[in-house]
Amino acid sequence: MALVSIVVPIYKVEKYLSRCVQSLLNQTLKDIEIILVDDGSPDKCPEMCENYLKVDKRIKVVHKVNGGLSSARNAGINIATGKYIGFVDSDDSILPTMYEELYNVINKYNCDFVMSDYERITRDGRENLKSLNIEKGYYDKNRIIKEIYPELIMGRNLDYGPLLSVCHCLYNLDFLKQYNLRFDEDVKWSEDNIFSAFVGYYANSFYYLKGRGLYKYYENAGTITTSYREGAWNVYCTMNDHLKKFFDNIKEYNFSQQLNLHQIYYACNCLGQLKNADLDKKVRDRKAQKILQSEKLEKAFYKFHYPKEWPWKLKVQVWLIRHKMWNVLKKI
Repeated sequence: MALVSIVVPIYKVEKYLSRCVQSLLNQTLKDIEIILVDDGSPDKCPEMCENYLKVDKRIKVVHKVNGGLSSARNAGINIATGKYIGFVDSDDSILPTMYEELYNVINKYNCDFVMSDYERITRDGRENLKSLNIEKGYYDKNRIIKEIYPELIMGRNLDYGPLLSVCHCLYNLDFLKQYNLRFDEDVKWSEDNIFSAFVGYYANSFYYLKGRGLYKYYENAGTITTSYREGAWNVYCTMNDHLKKFFDNIKEYNFSQQLNLHQIYYACNCLGQLKNADLDKKVRDRKAQKILQSEKLEKAFYKFHYPKEWPWKLKVQVWLIRHKMWNVLKKI
């Protein structure tokens, strides 16, 4: 049994896998297990994973049929033996002290999870510290309700709230199991969004290690975050449906406006992808109209009021979406 389990989902990342695994092996916290989940990768990754088994006894390997990132992370959770658990994407890396620093905090404060900042590495090698728009320190339940719930699912500025990426967090595994917190396997992309919303809702406490960019997120070409995704709108509608099924029934807090903003955000996201997609014009226009004519998007705009703090450009963009003006949208 390890102190910390680290789950690494792997799919078509043979170019980056060694960098990731080496950063895990270099951790100053030695009492860890590294769970490499080969999600049916069609390249050399399965062979590389088997070779890593010979390198360090702390490494475990799972080979499975491709099921997506959520499925791969859940497979790692299933065999994790650590008291705490973290998730690292296989095309990223972490600082040597990451898990030691996170463990020291979560152990000291006995909280449900701890979160650090991260470094975003651009394709030309520049590093930018990404810090959240909340204060550092310890959050008890009252503070979570007061300061985190208002942006738990989606912020009023039509952007993600503070609890988004799981990769710079360390969770108490018993906490995840207590509330059956797993990754939604019907949601193929942006799965962190729905997972973190449930984590934030159920958490009684967490600690934010502000200013410590312990995780290195790389803008790698060809990853799912940098390319057009066929069927993305359907996936995001499914995510919103699953969020609504739960949060619409919450009595102690009204999440309805956030759920509407969440639906509108992903309409903006998908239409932006389509605008730049390498598709036939008629195909692109047809897909865009499907989003704009969606009943789910129509419901999100019902009695919708534009937040006063929105910049005028955002108001114009959303107004055009609301009025289904694709021909104008795609030109701006």
